[in-house]
Amino acid sequence: MNKPQLSGSRLAVTFLLILICFPCTFAKALPDEQAAKAIYNSISQELKDNAADTAKMREILLKIRRKRRKLENNYQPLMADFIEYCKANNNQPSLMKSLDYMGLQERYNEKYNSAFLYHQQSLTIALDLQDSNQMCYNYNNLGQVYRKQDLYTLAVPFFYKALAIQERLKDTKGASYTHNTLGATYLAQQEYAKALYHLSASNQMALERNDKRTMSFNHGLIGEIHLQRLQPDSALVYFQLALELKKKLNYDKGMAVTYHLMGIAYYQKEDFQQAIDLFGKAIEIHERYKTKRYLSLCHAYMGKISLKKNDLSKAEEELKLAEQMAQDVHSIEQLIIINEALTELSKLQSNWQNAYLYQQQTNQWKDSINAAKYRKEIQSLDINYQTEKKEQQIKILSADNEIKNQRLRLGFAVIFILILMLAFVLFILKVRKRNAHQQQEKLRQQLLKSLMNPHFIFNALGSIQNYMYKNEPKAAARYMGNFARLTRSILNNSSNDEVALIEEIDTLKNYLELEQMRVNKAFDYSIDYTEDLETEFIQVPPMLLQPFIENAIKHGVKHLSENGQISLHLNEENNYICAIIKDNGIGINSTCQTSNEEHKSKATEIFNQRMAIIKNDIPNLPAPEILDLSDIGGQGTQVKVYLPILN
Repeated sequence: MNKPQLSGSRLAVTFLLILICFPCTFAKALPDEQAAKAIYNSISQELKDNAADTAKMREILLKIRRKRRKLENNYQPLMADFIEYCKANNNQPSLMKSLDYMGLQERYNEKYNSAFLYHQQSLTIALDLQDSNQMCYNYNNLGQVYRKQDLYTLAVPFFYKALAIQERLKDTKGASYTHNTLGATYLAQQEYAKALYHLSASNQMALERNDKRTMSFNHGLIGEIHLQRLQPDSALVYFQLALELKKKLNYDKGMAVTYHLMGIAYYQKEDFQQAIDLFGKAIEIHERYKTKRYLSLCHAYMGKISLKKNDLSKAEEELKLAEQMAQDVHSIEQLIIINEALTELSKLQSNWQNAYLYQQQTNQWKDSINAAKYRKEIQSLDINYQTEKKEQQIKILSADNEIKNQRLRLGFAVIFILILMLAFVLFILKVRKRNAHQQQEKLRQQLLKSLMNPHFIFNALGSIQNYMYKNEPKAAARYMGNFARLTRSILNNSSNDEVALIEEIDTLKNYLELEQMRVNKAFDYSIDYTEDLETEFIQVPPMLLQPFIENAIKHGVKHLSENGQISLHLNEENNYICAIIKDNGIGINSTCQTSNEEHKSKATEIFNQRMAIIKNDIPNLPAPEILDLSDIGGQGTQVKVYLPILN
């Protein structure tokens, strides 16, 4: 068939459009490339100047990790330079960390062989340094490398090694994640009893920590167990629980996965229209993030639905698209599913030659999976042997060192004195730790009392009653819902040392909306944060910003009859979360002149005491900055508060 030819006029128009659009595209891309290169050059110079400074190198490594998205393609070359500097200066701790980070990046790039080698090198150093935490990371990452290649039997021993360390360190957060991973791995192996055991253990730990993200993953995996057991109705119950949690977390990638799993459940129920709608929602999000592995699965099922409907042309279109995507990401498991559907399609088309070829290719892929599995098992046995050999050498070395230390002791008298001194120091530290804990608990109770005081509760109940008297049930229900969510958040957060930043933001939203409805929307508010702020993963102390929001309402916009404005902006600054709270009230200077000590916020006093305790661990944490905007020609008050990133 001849290709259509462009006329002269169309060709001219096309060329003109290219000339117009290309400079715009280039101009847009160039600043990002220049910015990435500038960051690379700046950090490279820091590396050259501080390569021999162990403490400074730790800070530089943290900076590289935090700026990895802005560095773009310069991230791995910069990390490679860092590794070479560490080797040249025998900086083993930073070398250990950087090798692990490089392994992670190689795994994200689906370069599994090099990823395994980086994690293995990091583990060797961790064993030498006897760094239990890093050994835990390495074992988990080595297991993930195998898991991403669908080599589950090789992944499991690494996960169990990580779990053993986490249980010994009483790291419930890490153990919850590892139980979740083991549940997913056993699910892939169709060992459902073991999968349910680990997912239940993970869910219990996540529930105790109010970890909604892990709970959503666990519900999704339990749903997949029911899906594989051909129990779609039970599966949909768990998928719905997972979807609700992911919506609360605004985790759209996770929502997309849940949508396509629910689509598979409805496919099993032969409710094809519902399945098509859910796959459509999933595809929309997967295309945004270019996750071809999941897109391939969605299109494969869309093709299978078309087969069920006997729409053979649509089925072929969807299956071919799914096949191309699966080949791009080298997913042999999905190619087998797609080829089995293509075999069925060829039979329906009476194309027996294609049916034979597809079936033959499917058998070859199954053989290649088994061959790869055997090769990896041999590699795994060798690695396990080398690792155990290294661990045994460490034990022997430790025994030799103990003998040498015994010979160097000066006598029982010196040992006795040292033990007494050590016991005294431990006793003092224990007393200080207990006092600090008691002080924290006291401040938590005071903060809870200040937030949930009778005046606030009676005002809230009065507002609900007022809406009911006005015959506004929707407003009353909304107010009551916000009040219930705020109460639950405050009670949960008052017992936690740290919460996810996204949960803190949700609590502040509920509080602002509650106060906004109580004063009949006499003010508006806004909360925003920078795009690269990972609010789901960053942990901060709870309820540190609420006193300043409260002051902005009660001492700022309260004096305005209308058009009050309160804004909260969050961004990362010098490894802290910088929160800027603004209002357009009368200003802090005027407020101080018209108020007295009796009006001083109890919550603000508790904030100052909490910050004093936090500064014991983080002495460089900047103090809050309060500015009357009238001093610079504006209106209202601006407060800048720095929150420590705890995890």
